[in-house]
Amino acid sequence: AKGPGGSGEKYVRNQYPAQVQACRSALGRRAAAPLIVMIDADTRTTQQRATQLSESLNAAGMEPRGDEEPIVVLIPKRHVETWIRALLGSEVDEVTNYKAPAPTPNEIRKSAATLHQWTRPDAGAGPTSPPSLTASLPEWRKVPS
Repeated sequence: AKGPGGSGEKYVRNQYPAQVQACRSALGRRAAAPLIVMIDADTRTTQQRATQLSESLNAAGMEPRGDEEPIVVLIPKRHVETWIRALLGSEVDEVTNYKAPAPTPNEIRKSAATLHQWTRPDAGAGPTSPPSLTASLPEWRKVPS
C-alpha cells in the first residue's frame, strides 16, 4: 500500500510502530490473525530493510519484535513480483525489476498455491526460489492456515 504522495515501503515503515502497538494491545492479543507486514527490499538488502523496521520501533520507544509475537515480516528482494515469478517456475534474480508485465490474477492464484506447498511442514523451497523467498519460509509458516 502506498500512502498519500509517498512510496509504499516508506508508508509501511512509517505505519509499522502503530500497527505493532495495536497488535500488542489486549485487542491484538485476542485477534484471530497476526499482523502481516510485507515490504520490498528494492535495491537494499533484506537485512537493511529489516533493520529499518527495527529502528522504527526503537525510535517510537518500543521493544523489538519478539519471535513469539504474532507478527510476520516478509521482505521480498527486489519486489514481490520477483517471488511471484519464481513461484510460477521462472528462474529469477534479485536485481532485475519484474514488475512489468504485471502478474495476472490467475498467476497470483497459481503462485499462492505453490507458496502454500512450499510452506507445508517438512516441505521446502522449490528450485526457482530466490534467497529472500527461501529465507522467508519460516515467517510464512507463522501464518495460520
